Amino acid sequence: MMLRSLAGLSLLIASTALIGLPQSDGHPNAHSSNNLTWDVVSIKPHKDLDSGGSFYMRPDGLELNNLTIHSLVWGAFDIKSEDQIVGWPSWANSDHFDLRAKLSPEDAEIWQKLHGEERDRQWHQLMLQILEGRYAMKAHIEKRDLPVYDLVIAKHGSKLKESPPDTGGVSNYAPGKISAKSTLITGLIVNLSGIAGRVVIDKTGLTGKYDFDLTWSPNNEPDSGPSIFTAVEEQLGLKLESAKAPVDVVVIDHLERPSEN
Repeated sequence: MMLRSLAGLSLLIASTALIGLPQSDGHPNAHSSNNLTWDVVSIKPHKDLDSGGSFYMRPDGLELNNLTIHSLVWGAFDIKSEDQIVGWPSWANSDHFDLRAKLSPEDAEIWQKLHGEERDRQWHQLMLQILEGRYAMKAHIEKRDLPVYDLVIAKHGSKLKESPPDTGGVSNYAPGKISAKSTLITGLIVNLSGIAGRVVIDKTGLTGKYDFDLTWSPNNEPDSGPSIFTAVEEQLGLKLESAKAPVDVVVIDHLERPSEN
């Protein structure tokens, strides 16, 4: 699978139920005894001047090309918006890298059999292993009051179409467009958070899996389509309402450039 944006990475992570921030006693650097571990991790600076990045999931690992540290941090924690991470070093936006990570045959076999929350938990921990092992990351989690959006059902009711039973989930993301099949509301929440620039909190009460298409103007240009707020209300029968709430924030205490290998 290839995804060409941070929003695409978020969509991948949200394709099933999201789990909480990996933590123990408020600290994200704790591991359980049954975590999968990488057999090989290779990180090299991306030296080409091309602007495109890519993210591939392999049966036994992953491949990232021309991406920043943001991609790994988003993958390690259950976050929905950039304002949930503070303490970035100055090089976080400028240094691009290529990464190859591979599981052992035994762990790859286990990984392929995982589903739902356990697969998501292992995914977060595998990303955290790279950050701790190669970037010497240390971080902690705080609750902070932040502006958010509550996602509620609009006045005339939800327009989301419930998926047929036993339908596989498929989601595609492009600038100004999301097409989803058999997707939990959490998948929509993650993408709306990235698009709207705030954490979105689910207040819909919707618990099924849904099919939907959402199109909007990614640059807020009236001639190219509606705003994301108008699109959500008119196309999905939902509404984004401004609010404030305590939100988990990842505070980066330490992060180093990785040595090349």
